Amino acid sequence: MDPLRQRLVAEATRQFVERGFDGASMREIADACGVTKAALYYHYTGKAALLRDIVAGYLDEVASAVAEGRAAASGPADQLRAVVRGLFALPVESRAIMRLAMHDLRHLDDTHRVAFAAAYQARFLQPLTDLVRDGIEAGAFAPRDPATVVWMLLGMVYPFFSTQQAGRDEQRVVTELLDVLLFGLSSSPEPNTSTNTTP
Repeated sequence: MDPLRQRLVAEATRQFVERGFDGASMREIADACGVTKAALYYHYTGKAALLRDIVAGYLDEVASAVAEGRAAASGPADQLRAVVRGLFALPVESRAIMRLAMHDLRHLDDTHRVAFAAAYQARFLQPLTDLVRDGIEAGAFAPRDPATVVWMLLGMVYPFFSTQQAGRDEQRVVTELLDVLLFGLSSSPEPNTSTNTTP
């Protein structure tokens, strides 16, 4: 991507994260980058075209975080911790795109939306699912549905991927988040399976 397109994407990312897709302005994106609207429209036909490049770049980053996390550790639990730490290591603006993408993909046309969903599944969700499945098969994780575990993990992670959460003690957040996922909240060694409700 040439330097001007990089600047345009970076500014559009900032505006989309701060104001949402609907609140961002092509004119203000152009002004912030020191170009005319005509120059901006030469590179991007509208906000949806900018959003396509933004989410494509975001997918590259999170896919790399998963691949690097898996390569950084040997056991499944340590790999999962490395992956989540890698996601939290992304710049705040990049992490916020994860939340942005979930809300604003509706602005893409059907072809691009379907293509992104397929790439997101293949490059991000599937490698995470494979990690969990490998851990189950190795006996490191309890037998659960791997896809459900991944969605639970992402549901725990997503709330922290907003600019309002910046500055928290993220190392502690990651440790506690993963401890809850891997070990649960129960203080007893065995789950309480009793159905006796008699006082």
